Amino acid sequence: MSALAVFLKDLGNEVVGSDVSEYYFTVDKLNEKEIKFYEYNKDNITNDYIYIIGHSITKQNVEFKEILDRDLEYYYYNNFIAEFIDKKMIAVSGTHGKTTTCHLIKELSDVSYIIGCGDGYANSSEYFVLEACEYQNHFLSYEPDLLIINNLDFDHPDFFKTKKDVINSYQKIANNSKKVLINGDDINAKKIIHSRKITFGMNNNNDYLIKIIKTNESGYTFLLKGRSICRLLKCSLLGIHNLYNYTAAYLACIICGLKVNNFKEITYPKRRMKVYKFGESILIDDYAHHPTEIKSLLETIKLTYPNYLINTFFQSHTYSRTLKFKKDFKKVLKKFNKVYMLDVFTSKREPYDKMLQKKVDRYFRKFKKYHNSDLFDVKKEEKTVWVFLGAGVANTLIDEIMTINLDNENK
Repeated sequence: MSALAVFLKDLGNEVVGSDVSEYYFTVDKLNEKEIKFYEYNKDNITNDYIYIIGHSITKQNVEFKEILDRDLEYYYYNNFIAEFIDKKMIAVSGTHGKTTTCHLIKELSDVSYIIGCGDGYANSSEYFVLEACEYQNHFLSYEPDLLIINNLDFDHPDFFKTKKDVINSYQKIANNSKKVLINGDDINAKKIIHSRKITFGMNNNNDYLIKIIKTNESGYTFLLKGRSICRLLKCSLLGIHNLYNYTAAYLACIICGLKVNNFKEITYPKRRMKVYKFGESILIDDYAHHPTEIKSLLETIKLTYPNYLINTFFQSHTYSRTLKFKKDFKKVLKKFNKVYMLDVFTSKREPYDKMLQKKVDRYFRKFKKYHNSDLFDVKKEEKTVWVFLGAGVANTLIDEIMTINLDNENK
């Protein structure tokens, strides 16, 4: 919603909004663009606006009730995008890596975009890049000119019951799309059928073949070959998952005829491998909240900081995901040297539940339950990576650590 607000402001619209009072990192771009937003109040509703409703908002919300009572024009987020944005769509989907792949496309080429990390921008480009989420089948509103599917995994167990349900949903959006670009190495993604399917990967049966030439702490040098191209490329993001993300982004630009800036230094998007130096220690903020994502992140950190201990403050996201994948979470978390477990991050989607939290605590009891005093364990002089992990607010602990350290130095 924040990204869409910024996108619409760039197009010259007057944009205001409403939200809860608690800080979340996606408001940073709103403040930068001077987009005003207020706490929910029915008096915010006037006849002067078209209203766009986020999917976390129920009809019991005081503002939504007022909109309905006054019969004002409104659209849900995905329906508004499908109906009103008059640009060709590159829809980036997949269980993991959507935000990073969107970010890479906009880094490689000058396009408009709406990205889930709150980053939005609109210019005169005929294309816009959209992070297309499968949750509750919201992405089925779209008819992309190019659909990217980087991977398919089981997630959102509060909506999808099986992996087959997830694959069926992706097949439906593929049916809506003119072209489909797929990671052909992914066992589930390659099941998607389309008459104009294009595949990429390291296996020889793909339309575009990735061949890694060199790997070091600066990333990958690789050959991308297929369909009349043969190019030597560099990906500065470590981790094989990021090599797939980069390749998908690069090929999206080529397929859509976009000019590619090969020489721009690529960075991570917000809350993806955000690194802070803390003496000899490294603090990392990362949004990974699924076992597969955490596993990939840990592999990347080990490549980047090979001689460091790696600890984490982890906040899982939703009770349904935490309990559905509890064995997978435990397996990957055991690979860290120390784990501090915060309470599950909850929201309107899944509010706090004391009994479910106790169930989570019991299952993960071998990991340390987080207390504020644990922040003193993060020391400058130790050669350690501390990962503040999850889609919630574990990253806010980084500011607290910096404050504690300053307080100690001033004593």
